[in-house]
Amino acid sequence: MGRLAGEGLRLGFTSHEEDVPVLSEEPAAERDLERARIGDLLKAHAPPDWEKRFRRDDLLDAIIDGEPLQMFVMAADIRESTMLMKEAVRFERFAFIMDKFVTAVRRGIGSPGGWFDKFTGDGFLAYWVVQTAPEDEYNEAFVQAAGNIVHTAQSLIDFFHRRVLEDFRNNSRNLSGGVGLSMGLDAGPGYLVQIGGELTVVGPPVVGAVRMVNAATRPREIMANIFLGERIRAEQDGVYAGLGVTVTREHRPTKEYPRGQEVYALTFEHETPDEAVEPAEGERVDARPREGSER
Repeated sequence: MGRLAGEGLRLGFTSHEEDVPVLSEEPAAERDLERARIGDLLKAHAPPDWEKRFRRDDLLDAIIDGEPLQMFVMAADIRESTMLMKEAVRFERFAFIMDKFVTAVRRGIGSPGGWFDKFTGDGFLAYWVVQTAPEDEYNEAFVQAAGNIVHTAQSLIDFFHRRVLEDFRNNSRNLSGGVGLSMGLDAGPGYLVQIGGELTVVGPPVVGAVRMVNAATRPREIMANIFLGERIRAEQDGVYAGLGVTVTREHRPTKEYPRGQEVYALTFEHETPDEAVEPAEGERVDARPREGSER
C-alpha cells in the first residue's frame, strides 16, 4: 500500500525527518501565546481527543505559519432543504430536527478524528488532517484518513435517510422525492486560516469537494474528485475492501466544466448501523481497512 499512500507525498509535503525552516529569533513566550490562542480557536472544530491524535505544537505551528496540510475534505448538501423548510408544519420543529442532525454529524465526524468546519445552512463542511511524518507513518495515516472520510460519508447518509428524514416527514405537509443528503469528497493541500475571528478551511480540496457535491445531483450520492476517487477505486478490492465500497468513474457536468468532468461515484454493499454515526461517549468509529489487506 506504500505506492498508494506514497503518491500523496508527491503533492509537495516533506517528511517530518527532513530539514524544515527554523523560525528566526521569535521569542518563545510569544510563540506559546499564539499557540494557545490558535488552540482555543481549534476547539470549536476539533475532534475531542485532538491533542492526543496529533502532534499539537507541530499542527499549531503549521497553522500559524500558513503552511499547507494534507487534507481530506467533505462537503455535504441537504437537497431541497428550502422546500423542506417551507413545507414544515411547525418551523420550530424543523429547526429542532436540524439541530439534532448537526449535533449527530459533529459526533460522527469527530469520533474517527475528523474536524467539523461549519454548518452552511443546508449542509456542512468537514475535513481530516494528515500531518507530515516519516514515510511509513505518513502512509498509514494517509490510508486511515481516506478510509475514515469514505466510511463517515456513508454512515451519515444512511443515518439521514433512515432516521432524520423520518423526523422531517412527520413534520411536513408535502415531501418532495428530491429531498435527501448528498456528499462531495476531495483531497489535497489545504490551509486553516483565520477569517472573522474564526478558523476555517480553504484551498483546492475545499473547492473540489464543493464541486463534487454539486455534481451529486440526486439524494444519497457520494462523489469524489479524481485525486481521491482514483486511489479508492484502485484499491477498492485491496486495502479498502473492508469498506464494501464500489467506485465507478463517470462524467458529470459542473459549473466549471459544463461539458462534463470525471467524477467517481461511491456506492456501498451494505448500510451502516446508527451506532456508527452516534457512538457512545468516548467510543471511536473504526474505519480502518480490514486486517490482512495489502498496503
